Amino acid sequence: MIFRFKLSFPEKPDFKREYDIATEQTLYDFHRFIQNDLDYDESQPVLFFTASERWEPEREFSLLGANGTELLDEVSIGDLVRASNHRLLYMFDVINRRCFKVELCEMLEPAARVHYPHTASESNDPPAQIGKSDSIFSSIFDQAMPDFDANIYATSGGED
Repeated sequence: MIFRFKLSFPEKPDFKREYDIATEQTLYDFHRFIQNDLDYDESQPVLFFTASERWEPEREFSLLGANGTELLDEVSIGDLVRASNHRLLYMFDVINRRCFKVELCEMLEPAARVHYPHTASESNDPPAQIGKSDSIFSSIFDQAMPDFDANIYATSGGED
């Protein structure tokens, strides 16, 4: 069985992807495919969550299984769907807590000569992998950088 999931991002409503993934493939397989498809840096931490009807996070899955989370490579897509988890959150920017909504939209028979996971459809460019943080550290840095840049250009000009 193949599951088609729709990936969306609330902050960028024109961005959409539909992915087909086989029952026996894991959340880790899905994660790697999404990262490659969107041209994201795979070294960044990520989390998957099952989600309620109101998109509230429930069960948590991670790459390393830290803090009692389940491992991405130990959970198959089929097990999640059989447990009635048809909605997932894929936190691709853990620091800024930015998530894709991932919703099961169709169940299909495998197609001949198609390698899964597979991109079924796409529209528009994905959001940047790392968003601007609203933390105090980034605002201090952002405030200091224009002065730093101005000082470099002011002291390096025309004295030969």
